[in-house]
Amino acid sequence: MAESGMGAEQILKALRDREAQEKGKYLADVEHVYEGFQRGTFSKREYLCDELSRFVEQIDLEKEEAPKPGRSLPFEEKSEEERFLLLNQILSPGSAPLGKWPGEEERKLWQQVDVNLAVRKGSGEAYDEVGKALAAGKKTKAETQELLKDLLAGNLVEKAGLLASYDKPDDAFESFDFYHGGEKNHAYAEYPAKWHRLKEDRINEYSMLLVSGEDAFLKEICRELTKDERAMEHLAADVSTKEERKEFFEKEIAPMVAAYRAANVSEERLPRYAKAREAFLAQKKVVEELQAELGTLQQDFLKNWKEEKLRTKNLKEAEAEIEHGKKDIQTAETAREPLLKDRNEIEADLEEVTKKLEETAAAAQAAKNDWTHNNDIVRTGFDRELELRNSVGGLAKLFSKKKYDAAMEQADQMQTEAIKAQEKASEAEKKMKELTAEYDELAGRETRIRSAREALMEKLAQINKTINGAKQVITRREEEKEQLNQALEAVKKEREGILERWSKETGEDQRTMLDIAFVEELFSGDAKLADKRRAEHPWLSGRYQKERETLFALAVEFQKAFIEASGCCMENLATLAQYWGAWKKDGENIVFHEADREETVPSLWQTLFLLVPLAEASLPTLAETFVDAKKPGLYGMLTVEGSEKLAPESVIGAMYRGRSALFL
Repeated sequence: MAESGMGAEQILKALRDREAQEKGKYLADVEHVYEGFQRGTFSKREYLCDELSRFVEQIDLEKEEAPKPGRSLPFEEKSEEERFLLLNQILSPGSAPLGKWPGEEERKLWQQVDVNLAVRKGSGEAYDEVGKALAAGKKTKAETQELLKDLLAGNLVEKAGLLASYDKPDDAFESFDFYHGGEKNHAYAEYPAKWHRLKEDRINEYSMLLVSGEDAFLKEICRELTKDERAMEHLAADVSTKEERKEFFEKEIAPMVAAYRAANVSEERLPRYAKAREAFLAQKKVVEELQAELGTLQQDFLKNWKEEKLRTKNLKEAEAEIEHGKKDIQTAETAREPLLKDRNEIEADLEEVTKKLEETAAAAQAAKNDWTHNNDIVRTGFDRELELRNSVGGLAKLFSKKKYDAAMEQADQMQTEAIKAQEKASEAEKKMKELTAEYDELAGRETRIRSAREALMEKLAQINKTINGAKQVITRREEEKEQLNQALEAVKKEREGILERWSKETGEDQRTMLDIAFVEELFSGDAKLADKRRAEHPWLSGRYQKERETLFALAVEFQKAFIEASGCCMENLATLAQYWGAWKKDGENIVFHEADREETVPSLWQTLFLLVPLAEASLPTLAETFVDAKKPGLYGMLTVEGSEKLAPESVIGAMYRGRSALFL
């Protein structure tokens, strides 16, 4: 890994300095990207620039080892269900290219996975995880060749679909004058006088560049592809060196431009273009309709599978909640039993205390009444005694002794009664205080008992609430269970209908269903079962494959007619040949001004990619070949062979100019 704290800019600077010191072949590209970082013009939002930045940050400057570029899907680390969903995402009919390379042989499943991930027609977790740069792993030359064929077929059809939106080929271009040529209107030669750029930039997404550190590998692949009798006329071209570009010009471009200039385009080539376009669009409609039809079964199957999974999950949750509710009830009832016993004991204690409290209150009230009564007797007795004693004066004692004695006797009696009442009042007061103290003690005990009873009742209420709540949940979930079981039965019945539809497919319409059983066998470790599954094409019928092959053939014919009828294509190819130095003016190379090169050259290369779907270049020559293509996104898919053994700086320029990448 890179040293801690080192970003892409610092690593690029170190690589640039080393390349400059060693006069390396990758200096121009490394320096250009580094300067983009320095100037702040390098944007990670453009094409492969984000992936490039991450790649550079992982370079180990000390070990000089290239990090593993691109990302892959680690199927072995996924669960069975995750594999099932990812493979169905990737291998759905809508994720496969519309075009297929002709041939009776069936492609391997994992090759189709690589193709679909590389063309990125699909969407979902699998494509998000891989992003724009796919690491497909090391392949043999034969496997690489077969993979390139499928990618080329898919890209050709997608490109043709965009080009076919134009009634005339030249409607696809917008034209520009040169800035600094010495001829009329600043042109560099009498022919051509202008250069042309595609109006729809998406067309450029379907060009391909194959690069390798081994020139021999490229030549072999190019030879194998172009000798295929089913290949289009200009399927691949090696543009690594001036000699190879000159040879390609002399053999292919020069005769084509000459033939175009000599032809009556409106009478000969435009009608041929219109006919090829009509045939291509008609077949494209057939393939798209068949693709939609094939996709319907898979979508219905996956929808059914997901619904069954969801219903089963909900059913299990309901059953689990019912069991949980029953356990809650059992636990609550167990906890309630001792509380009920305690409640009965508390109620008995409370009843006893309340009774005693009432009795004590009554006795205290009686004592109070007795005390009050005797106090009244004491007060009135002593008052009456005093009144009686004062009622008889001294003369009555001398002259009416009898009256006096009677009054004194009555006063003595009143005094005696008052003294007795006073004693009784004292006893009543004492008893009243004792009963009041006893009452207060009983009242405090009653308060404590009531408080304990209240706390106990709260616990019982909470337990009863838990029990009632659990019973309600059980009742509701039992009702839901019935509904879920009915829904589950409906889902299973629907699946039977899907399987019945699938089983009726025979002959060329027969296809393989990518179900859980398929995934189990594919990853089972049983070589025989795994090989059987790897050789199958889930969801794609034989009829669909043949229609895709037909569409590819018609796309080839259509694009050939497009190029042959396009004056803009011919003029750009002629300008490109002049830029290469293969088409001279008065025996001298035409030297384009830097401003014209920077503005024009990308469109010239992109026109070549219309003619040649797959360009090949060796990595050591890449910086020189595309020296004037300064902006990212020159070509569509970059395919890098032998990426695990390449010097880290060798792929920087290639990635910078690509829009997506496939690392082999």
